[in-house]
Amino acid sequence: MNQGIAFARTLRALDADDFRASKLGLLAAVILLAAWTWWVFAARVPRYESTANVRIESGRAIAYFPHEALLRIHADQPALVHVDGATFPAQVQSVASNHAELAFTSHQPPATASTSATAEIEASRVSPASIALRTLTRGHR
Repeated sequence: MNQGIAFARTLRALDADDFRASKLGLLAAVILLAAWTWWVFAARVPRYESTANVRIESGRAIAYFPHEALLRIHADQPALVHVDGATFPAQVQSVASNHAELAFTSHQPPATASTSATAEIEASRVSPASIALRTLTRGHR
């Protein structure tokens, strides 16, 4: 007998509530999801080709890459050369059959007597969605 009274009170409480907080929370979640979806498809993330086989010469660096990587590298691409813990901006000057020649763009190029150097060349810019799709399809080959 008391169950009917409790049900009636529940219905009156639901009718009195306008669910404003729930609606605002849902709207915020939809806006956040829409912004994230836009970023996944529209943003451009740099994709780098890197190598640890780098020779420093006067004012330039010779970076040796595998043939597959050299297919994605062309002149005027931005690059970073890391020498003994310091980073120097560079630009691809030319590409040969087994290496890329990088010209330093900073006023202070690294010393030629370096012990360890690595190079990273920005090969392309891709969306996060294409990275995720490539990663998902890589396991099915």
